[in-house]
Amino acid sequence: MKILITNTMMLNSGDAAILLALVNILRNIFGKNANIVIFDGQPDIARRYYPNLIFRKLVYWGIREHKDIKYFKPMRQYLSMLSFRIGARFWNTRLRFISKLFLNEKFLQYLKEYGSSDMVITTGGTYLVENYLLEPRIFDYKVSLSMGIPLIFFTQSLGPFSIRSNRKSLKRIFEKSALILLRDKKSHDNILELGVNNANIHISADAAFALADASAIEATMNLGTTPFPIHKIAISVRDWKYFKTISPDIGQKKYLDAMCALSTHIVEKYNVEITYISTCQGIPEYRYDDSKVALQVYEMLPSTISDSIIVDKKHYSPTDLMSELKKYDIVISTRLHMAILALGVGIPVFPIAYEFKTQELFTNLGLGRWIQDIEDICAESLISLVDSFIDSIPNIRNKLFHAVERERKSALMSGNMIKKAYEQWQNNYTCSM
Repeated sequence: MKILITNTMMLNSGDAAILLALVNILRNIFGKNANIVIFDGQPDIARRYYPNLIFRKLVYWGIREHKDIKYFKPMRQYLSMLSFRIGARFWNTRLRFISKLFLNEKFLQYLKEYGSSDMVITTGGTYLVENYLLEPRIFDYKVSLSMGIPLIFFTQSLGPFSIRSNRKSLKRIFEKSALILLRDKKSHDNILELGVNNANIHISADAAFALADASAIEATMNLGTTPFPIHKIAISVRDWKYFKTISPDIGQKKYLDAMCALSTHIVEKYNVEITYISTCQGIPEYRYDDSKVALQVYEMLPSTISDSIIVDKKHYSPTDLMSELKKYDIVISTRLHMAILALGVGIPVFPIAYEFKTQELFTNLGLGRWIQDIEDICAESLISLVDSFIDSIPNIRNKLFHAVERERKSALMSGNMIKKAYEQWQNNYTCSM
């Protein structure tokens, strides 16, 4: 069994958590010897951090690499993409020789990799939203489908889609896909709004919940309503530029001001140590480093509390980060997977939502009343919500972690849905021959 996993970004430990969970799930279902090849945004660097995995460069970016004079480069890129699509269409047919006639060796290696695979899984996460460039993803999906390979969407949050070209392309892609797993109802509604007709669309928990420590979750549930002292709090922050109602500069300033005020309040009221730590930090080659945002907050703090604040700049793999998070009593998280990894080791999380995925998850976990939307964040409301959350933890702890355990089991079950979809696709393919 050969499986390609595409659209990963392993330098982000949240995305890495999804990928590592997916690899474990696939090997539990298809055997430990399953050949898994990962197409990543920065494969050479990812290989340094995860040497036991096989990485390739994402097809879209690989075939667009040209060293021409800039005036000719766009035309060369367009012709490369067109020729690759044509080659992909003929590769798994008796006319394969057509592909070999006009594709260079690098392109043929991509086609050999795809053509020898049993399925393509586009990794879970939130990259099919129109804040980001969708063209590379859509190109990848079209290649997979044109080669007759079953395409599976792993646990996604996606949409809504308003750009006409995206709507047209994605509708066709979703209808031809073997399986689509979504993390939330809003994403499900966004697919249905496109008019997609596909019976294999299901809601499943984020893959990172499959990494959760069941014994740690059980231990937290067993605490019941016992009050607990707070000594250490972890906070994750991030840069965000996709504000809807205010400019990015004003929105980010309000966010940083609120985090500064919250940190000051927490130290003064609870006499605790705060560590700023996140899933995106410590890798110079990655475009995001949340520790830089944390340092902006730190520099704004009054000198009277700065000794109680630590900015952790180190990079952590998902498993290392989970071990680190066990040291804390509460996590205040802007990054979604920082939150999921903390919940997975039994630590209560206060969420700051920058996309609907956070709103959907924490509402589903029963914490809807404590979600702070980044869009309308301010110091007063944030401090009030966090105080309320801390006071409520003994009473909500048991229910919250029963919900986390439910998500863990749901994430593990996604492997069975992948296997069933693959077998169904095989049967349909055999019947059509």
